[in-house]
Amino acid sequence: MEKRCQSCYMPMAKPEDFGTESCGGASEDYCTHCWQGGKFTYSSTLEQAVESNIPWWKQDGDKSDDDARARIMAIFPTLKRWKTA
Repeated sequence: MEKRCQSCYMPMAKPEDFGTESCGGASEDYCTHCWQGGKFTYSSTLEQAVESNIPWWKQDGDKSDDDARARIMAIFPTLKRWKTA
C-alpha cells in the first residue's frame, strides 16, 4: 500500500518525498512539504488546509473547487494531523 502524508495526503514513494524528524531521519507520517526538522512547516486549521489544497486536487482531476473540496473533506478528517477523536 502506498504511503500517504498524514497531513496533506500526498503520495510518498521516493525518499525525497518524506519529511524529516528533529534527528534528521525520515518521517514515517508526513511529507517534505508538511514536516521538516520534527515540526510542521505551516500552522493552519483544517478548513485552511482544505482550501489551500484545492488547486492541487483540481490538477489531479477534480472539475471544480466544490468537487475538490468534497473529496478533500472525505479524507482529511481521517488523517493523523486532523483527526479529532
